[in-house]
Amino acid sequence: MSGNASGNVMFDTIAIVGVGLIGGSLGMAVKTKGLAKRVVGIGRSEQKLMRAQILGAIDEYSLDFEHGAADADLIVICTPVSKVAPTLECMAPNLKAGAIITDVGSTKREIVEDASIVTPDACYFVGGHPMAGTENAGVENAFPDLFLGATYVITPTQDTDLSALGRVTAFADAIGAIVETMTPEQHDASVAIISHLPHALASALLQVAEDAQRESGKVFSLAAGSFRDLTRISDSMPELWRDISLSNSDSICAAITSMQEHLQEFKDALESRDEQKVLGFFEQGRQIRQTFLRLVR
Repeated sequence: MSGNASGNVMFDTIAIVGVGLIGGSLGMAVKTKGLAKRVVGIGRSEQKLMRAQILGAIDEYSLDFEHGAADADLIVICTPVSKVAPTLECMAPNLKAGAIITDVGSTKREIVEDASIVTPDACYFVGGHPMAGTENAGVENAFPDLFLGATYVITPTQDTDLSALGRVTAFADAIGAIVETMTPEQHDASVAIISHLPHALASALLQVAEDAQRESGKVFSLAAGSFRDLTRISDSMPELWRDISLSNSDSICAAITSMQEHLQEFKDALESRDEQKVLGFFEQGRQIRQTFLRLVR
């Protein structure tokens, strides 16, 4: 997957910090579409970076976080959310004037706030979150079409440089994503409901099932498709979800409170054996899902 010489070049050099599933897929998309003359991967494991190079995700690599992105026009930080700002702070003194930095973190408010402090005056940070991925981590599972049709959220603030914002938006569009612009706060409140709460619920459901399994020894033998579907996302890395949850704790707590209120209403209806309210609970969920499906088609 080598880059081509088409007229699509947007940057001379793109540095990708953390060449796993997302970073590797970004590199492959960039090289496939010829969006940069050179793609540099930066990480801590030479073995993983060599693998990324062999797979065509990057052209070259560096283990030097301080200087590895010194020539880059665009730096995409694909580390865990807790490492984004510290990584940028480490690289900051050696970034060239005019460099644009973005990230792919699943939370945005803390990252954008912290990045605004450590980004050099002559450089520009634009928060980003491509809503794409698979259950399988690592550059071995990366592929260039990962972002095709996926929502790519960009989270500018009133201080974001408009030229840098335009270039990151154009970059996201060029890899085939659908760009959605919102504030960091709007992003975090939304993903708390559609991403972070479901992960918490999947873990909680499995723990409820485990408690019942210890008592009867029969629960897991009865579990079928719906249980597997609801709990599938719990296979994600716990360290990743620890960091995401702590960096978006306020929004997740608000989502949990709302969920508790709806479940309490359902519990009250069951305890009072109110057939209409029980029916209404499920009917409302069904109608909302049908509306949702019409919107996303």
